Amino acid sequence: MDRYIKSGSITVFLTFIFTIMLSLVTAFIESVRVITSEAYVSMAASSAIEMEFGNYNKELYDEYGLFAYGGYDGIGIADFESGLTEIVNKNLEYKPEKSLKTYSDLYRLNDISCEVGDFYMLDEEKVFLGQISDYITTSVIDNVKEFVTKKGTGGKNSSKKGMFDEAIKYEDGGYDTDTGNVYDDVNDTGNSNTGNDSEKDMDKPSEDDIDEELKNDSAAGNPLKALKNLINNGLLSLVCDVSQVSESEIAAKEYENNQKNNSDDNSSAAKFFKSLLEGDEKQELDQDKLLQEAESGSSTDKLKYIYYAESVFSSYTDSEFKTVHYGLEYLIAGKETEKQNLAYIVRRLLIIRTLINMAYVSTNASFQSKSLATATTIAGFTGIAPVITGIQWLILTILAFEEACIDVTALLDGKKVPLIKSPTNFKMKYEEICSVSHSFFKSKGEVYQKADGGKISSDISYKQYLLLLALCESKEKLKNRITGIIQFDLRERFNQTFELSDCICAAECKISYNIPYSYSYIKKSIFSKTKIQDAGRYVITSYSYVPGVWKN
Repeated sequence: MDRYIKSGSITVFLTFIFTIMLSLVTAFIESVRVITSEAYVSMAASSAIEMEFGNYNKELYDEYGLFAYGGYDGIGIADFESGLTEIVNKNLEYKPEKSLKTYSDLYRLNDISCEVGDFYMLDEEKVFLGQISDYITTSVIDNVKEFVTKKGTGGKNSSKKGMFDEAIKYEDGGYDTDTGNVYDDVNDTGNSNTGNDSEKDMDKPSEDDIDEELKNDSAAGNPLKALKNLINNGLLSLVCDVSQVSESEIAAKEYENNQKNNSDDNSSAAKFFKSLLEGDEKQELDQDKLLQEAESGSSTDKLKYIYYAESVFSSYTDSEFKTVHYGLEYLIAGKETEKQNLAYIVRRLLIIRTLINMAYVSTNASFQSKSLATATTIAGFTGIAPVITGIQWLILTILAFEEACIDVTALLDGKKVPLIKSPTNFKMKYEEICSVSHSFFKSKGEVYQKADGGKISSDISYKQYLLLLALCESKEKLKNRITGIIQFDLRERFNQTFELSDCICAAECKISYNIPYSYSYIKKSIFSKTKIQDAGRYVITSYSYVPGVWKN
């Protein structure tokens, strides 16, 4: 009996040992199943989110090189979540060839759901800049900074502020007199006209008499009258064919309505130039200042916006365009219509080129002597030196302005013009000052060479001027105007529901799932007081079109 009892106890002991070992092995297998389920779901989720972002907005990418999900037909986060859930389930149900069950059956996964946590939209600054940076590194574009570093040195404007005041007074009739009382005034040099000279009859000659005398002058006419006739139809008509200018409206998301609209006073030649050249824009549009700002590279983000815009938008000189003809002009002007944007740019170019040309005109001895002779013919009856000098400087400014019209006409025709003027490249002759027109400016500008995007020279093109002018705009305005054009263009050509702010560029998702435990009875009893109360588990996966936001 003892022998049988002893034999039975060994059997029971071995049974307990075997049971414990089997439990350890099965528990280990169960742990491996649960733990590896996380890797399996992570792999399925990772490929799923890439596949879902693969449904990017193709028009947005094809036209502007930008990646984003949705943005049209109300597609948003909810659609992204449902699409991701569907793909995750399909990935988990994958069944290898010749296998009896899918992997999800082996893991017994259920209640799979996807929830987007953190996400980024295309219109957010760091996202938009990130995509632009990536676009720039993979695109061939003109390097404006290289152009700037090889520029020539320009002279400073030497026209004299305040000289127009005497010319304005003259044109307004302030020196018209029948008695010569004008000589009772004290001029700016402190010399008063008294004595016998003041008794002379200094009646103003008639306009016909002055015009007759000017026929024999070098100017062959009155430059002041010629300018008033020239600017009657606006500045834009001087430098391009207005009938060919687009007048389409740009329904972008915002306009810069708070910008001051500069209107030139055309009532007299002197008032016109005073409003054109002596306003706030004079300092803002100094060519040397623009070039120095470009050289400094002080705003890398701003340069990225400008480089990108130059790559995807057209300008007046481009033959190919999208919905917006003058995209680069809108980038700077932000006006409602194409014509307004072009006129805004033309006005600024005329200011810049007039100031640059004045640097040469004011030092040219021939122009000085001829303009003085013309000014004496026009205002010599006053006998007041500041008046004659004021008219002389007004005539020189007219000459510089007409040369600027040649420059801008050539720029709009796709040519390059010299940064600064010299005797060899100044096109206007003094004798032509009263015989100018748009066709005259166009014929004069024909001698300039067409702009070559790949060639660096001391000359400057229209598009390069646009890029320099864009440097004057704030980073926020540049970004808003770029996104405004993109949204407007894609709405007009593809889908009226397109909304840039709805374009998803990055998302971090939580993939939740349940996996049943084989030893759930143990969990419910022994481990009931622990934090593991259910079989719910989750993994985090993310994807981004934007470098540096998340790791893809």
